[in-house]
Amino acid sequence: MNLVSFSVRTKGTGNFVRRLRTVFTRFGFSDSRTRKALHTVVGLLQEYDASPTFFIPAIVLSRHPALLRKIASEGAEIGIHGYVHNDYRFLSIGEQYKQTSQAISVFKKEGIPYSGFRNPYLGWTKETLQVFSALNFVYESNEAVLHEVIDRERLPARLRDGYEKSLKLFSAIPCSIYALRPHFEGELLRIPTSIPDDEMLFDRLRLKAGEIGEIWSKVMQHVYDLGGLYTLNIHPERGILCKPALRQLLSYAHSRPLPVWTTCLQDIAQWWKERRQFRWHITPSEEQRWQVEADCSPRATVLARHLTVEDQSPADWFGVDSHVQAQRFTVRCVQWPGIGLSPQTPRQVADFLQEQGYPVARCSQEEREQYALYLDMPEGFGATEEQQMQARCLLVEQIEQLRAPLLHFGCWPAGSRAALSISGDIDSVTIQDFFLRILEVHRYA
Repeated sequence: MNLVSFSVRTKGTGNFVRRLRTVFTRFGFSDSRTRKALHTVVGLLQEYDASPTFFIPAIVLSRHPALLRKIASEGAEIGIHGYVHNDYRFLSIGEQYKQTSQAISVFKKEGIPYSGFRNPYLGWTKETLQVFSALNFVYESNEAVLHEVIDRERLPARLRDGYEKSLKLFSAIPCSIYALRPHFEGELLRIPTSIPDDEMLFDRLRLKAGEIGEIWSKVMQHVYDLGGLYTLNIHPERGILCKPALRQLLSYAHSRPLPVWTTCLQDIAQWWKERRQFRWHITPSEEQRWQVEADCSPRATVLARHLTVEDQSPADWFGVDSHVQAQRFTVRCVQWPGIGLSPQTPRQVADFLQEQGYPVARCSQEEREQYALYLDMPEGFGATEEQQMQARCLLVEQIEQLRAPLLHFGCWPAGSRAALSISGDIDSVTIQDFFLRILEVHRYA
């Protein structure tokens, strides 16, 4: 992989030349500028009782271990960003395994704990997921979900070209076909990353911080409406530039009527693993009455819609959902307040629905009217990654728009409506790191 030709192809010649000029203003020959930028992001998040997740190539970590230990001691999560900054899409599965193992060895040697991986350029393959699973990563964060908050038709041709090159580089997925929630593939949690990010807005579209803050806040509102996760990716080299926009986003998120859980990706992964174990036990007591036990932790958000909760006064929550402040209660409704699955529907559908917090039971075609929703999906979610992604999204959308009795667990803990995680890729710490990348990527191609 030739990093120079790769950069020209994915940025455009003008943006590549402009990028080289910015290197000397954003990095120094010591780590002082990056140190200040990292502390800026960490300090701003501390004002909101939150912490960021930073991903760094292991070879860069090996040159600056004291800096990363200091940032970690202040609460930041540190994740792996490859051994060197190369695109995994160009590597065989054997080379991916080798380089990821090398990265793990460096993190262990330097005493930096890790649980997640983000690929350089968000470049992953199905083999990448196999490697992460084999090496016991808890999560990865590479699926780039595009929020259409930029009117591309109004952009000058040169700016539009640079922006669209980013979308192609990241294999951007429209949020219209992606449920903005993590999901498991086996034991590996996949956490989506939202774009546009700082590089696209600051460098490719050349917007001001105030405009960027408005764009990120607009994304936050969309995610809030859907009850999903907004994982924003920034690069610490723009930490000072990003501060006003980031403050605007955080202020907006924390002004929403319901809480927005702001935390690092490791906490998101730990919560989703905890939540995956939640189960519903719903049994009939008499006609149109059901005894409910929510087998969950005290942090769970127990929600009900289109039914009557007896001996409780659920609080209005969001839309048609009410927040039930109990784990054992009785409800009145005509149908079983969950989803019936045909015997032909494969296990992967049931597992996904339970992971997403919905009550699920097997039933026959003749019993379908007894359930809030009946699903017969003998083909599961489909054969290809795109088919599966779209099918999961459409299924969640269908359930969320259901006008029938339904119990479900909210996505986030303690009554939060949505989640926000600020992440950053520390591709380089100094000017030397930046130019060493050219040699390192060539050597490990």
